[in-house]
Order: sequence, then structure tokens, then C-alpha cells
Amino acid sequence: MTEARVHAARRELRLACRVEFSGSSAISGTTRDLSPVDVSLQSAALLTPVPRRPKPGDRGVLTLTVRGPGLTNALLKIPCRVAFINGNILNVQIMTAGLDTHQQETFDLLFKH
Repeated sequence: MTEARVHAARRELRLACRVEFSGSSAISGTTRDLSPVDVSLQSAALLTPVPRRPKPGDRGVLTLTVRGPGLTNALLKIPCRVAFINGNILNVQIMTAGLDTHQQETFDLLFKH
């Protein structure tokens, strides 16, 4: 997907989410915006001291709670990698290649509403 198409597909969308990394505490928060290739989320947990904070390059699983008119209630679990952390903002690159057909269709619906 070209950079222009990704930017055009970026949506400000508030979804409950959780990111889990091996060796780090799970981070619960709310998405700020998402595109077909990355998700930016906000979490107060990023401001509290924990034994090990995630760092750029760490791999994990992002769980999005999808609800709303025209959307099926679903938990989408998407493999991800930390792109950057800035204060209480975490940006992760997502890898939707591992989603099954139903999960991919649900993810695609997020950009049509």
C-alpha cells in the first residue's frame, strides 16, 4: 500500500485495546488513530513505573475491542511491533497478514464507517 493510500485510510477512532509483550506488563488503553499498517494508542499505564517497559522493536499482540453499528462485536488479536513510545502514547506497526478471513473483514470495516 502506498504512503498516500495509508494516510488517506488513517482514521481517528476510539476503541478499547490491550497490548501484550513477553517480558513486559500488558498495557490497556484506547486507540487514538489507526491505519491499515499501524495503530496509535493512549494509556496512562505508560506513565507509571513498571519493571520493564516495552521498547521500539518489541513484538507483541494487540487486541482491539470492536463494537458499533454495522460492526460485529469482536476481539481482534493482531501481531504487532513497537514503532515508538512518547509519554503516554504508544505506536505499533501491525501485521494483519496472520488474520483469518473473518478477522480481516472485521478489520477492514473499521475504515468504512
